[in-house]
Amino acid sequence: MIGAPDLEKDTLAVYSGDLNRAFSKIAAHGYEGVELMTKNPKQLDGEKIKGWLGENNLILTGLCTGHVYGEDELGLVGPDKEICNKALTRFKEFIDFAGDYLGKGTMVNIGRVRGMGYAEDRKRTLDEMEKVFRELADYAYPKGIRLVIEPITAKETNYINTTQDGIQIVERVRRDNFGLMLDVYHMNIEDDDIFESIRHAGDKCWFVHFTDDNRKYPGNAHLDFEKIIQTLHEINYDGFVSMEIMPWPDPDTAARESIEYLRKYIPKENQ
Repeated sequence: MIGAPDLEKDTLAVYSGDLNRAFSKIAAHGYEGVELMTKNPKQLDGEKIKGWLGENNLILTGLCTGHVYGEDELGLVGPDKEICNKALTRFKEFIDFAGDYLGKGTMVNIGRVRGMGYAEDRKRTLDEMEKVFRELADYAYPKGIRLVIEPITAKETNYINTTQDGIQIVERVRRDNFGLMLDVYHMNIEDDDIFESIRHAGDKCWFVHFTDDNRKYPGNAHLDFEKIIQTLHEINYDGFVSMEIMPWPDPDTAARESIEYLRKYIPKENQ
């Protein structure tokens, strides 16, 4: 994960701010792709970003939307319809940016931007989420953009907390460009069994966030990444894994330790 210069708060990214410099550093460490955390893509220079990616032989795998809610407090579903409408407009701007500059197949994640919904009305919340997710998927489809719903711990959002919740909403939305993002940090809190959840997700899983259970680089704490990766192989997952981690103890160390540890289990293709 790389934090874009439009962010005003710290984010879970190894590098933030100067994207040209960040892409260069990531490439030097041996990474093959990047995920970009931004809150307002209209503030970004898409042509420059596209050029910097090319110069460093990097793929921009997707856009992460967490700070749309985290900073601007915009959510797609909830009692304040003015906020919901602003969130819908902002999310479509993410889709437009991805379509204009990043190419077909790029993913935009739906994390906290889904909104808190209605605290005492699960049915209404999920019905409205299904409707707005389908609207966004239909908007993204002709642009070749895919959307992924990320189950997030109940400590941070009210609905779609477990992998099973995520699978159910994917099945309700029923769109070919709407899938599932798994984040092992949230799975470790909410799911009964990370490995069975991965198996259950199967081909609905299109993207994965890695972090150890202390939000630091993989291999720093207690999660069994060897078994997690083996289980991803079981479901024939061949996509990217993205580091959503604290830049601890410093950005360079976090980036280096992550890839050196994971290369034991994910060798570089054609290496």
